Amino acid sequence: MSTISIINLNAVSIYLMEIDSSHLKTYESALNELEKSRLSGIHHPEKKLEFAASRFLKHHLFGEANIEYDSTGAPGIKGVGFISISHCNSHVVLATCTEHLIGVDIEEIREKSVKTSRRFITDAEKLILDETDEKDMSMLWSFKECLYKLSDRNQLLFQKDILVYKKSDKFYGSIQKTDGIYEYELHVENFQNILITFNSSKGKLLQ
Repeated sequence: MSTISIINLNAVSIYLMEIDSSHLKTYESALNELEKSRLSGIHHPEKKLEFAASRFLKHHLFGEANIEYDSTGAPGIKGVGFISISHCNSHVVLATCTEHLIGVDIEEIREKSVKTSRRFITDAEKLILDETDEKDMSMLWSFKECLYKLSDRNQLLFQKDILVYKKSDKFYGSIQKTDGIYEYELHVENFQNILITFNSSKGKLLQ
């Protein structure tokens, strides 16, 4: 089985597993009937592998319990708490939190983030991050993907509705929700050439 790494921070637990395409059949064998049905509707080979690997990781950690969604669309597992899942080409990550809504994102550090940064960076963010640095821009994009998962709204604008800033050398982010703007403390872990970002605090209503 693929190696699983664990990161713990306060009430948040992060589980990271390397994806191995040669283990696809093993991943598939662990799925329950609902998950197998959903898997059968995924035709892109990489997406199929990512879904199977993420559910395999979930089963390995928490058994056959299904992922359920609350009235705002937030995912969770009964007896476990809130969860969030993300994946890149080489790894899948699953985050859990017993105390508050959790959003997690995993990104490879890539030059592409610099080339596309004009689509998501703000003038204020340029003052705290280097828009020519691929690690900074990969992190900023990942922070915004993480924050996006915390909102109950769709079609958010990354340069207007999702903002990243620093206070006392810590990263924070704000996100527009249906009932106002919420602030979250953000955390980043660097694993080889991969960034894992997540919110390490409960949302605070700003306005």
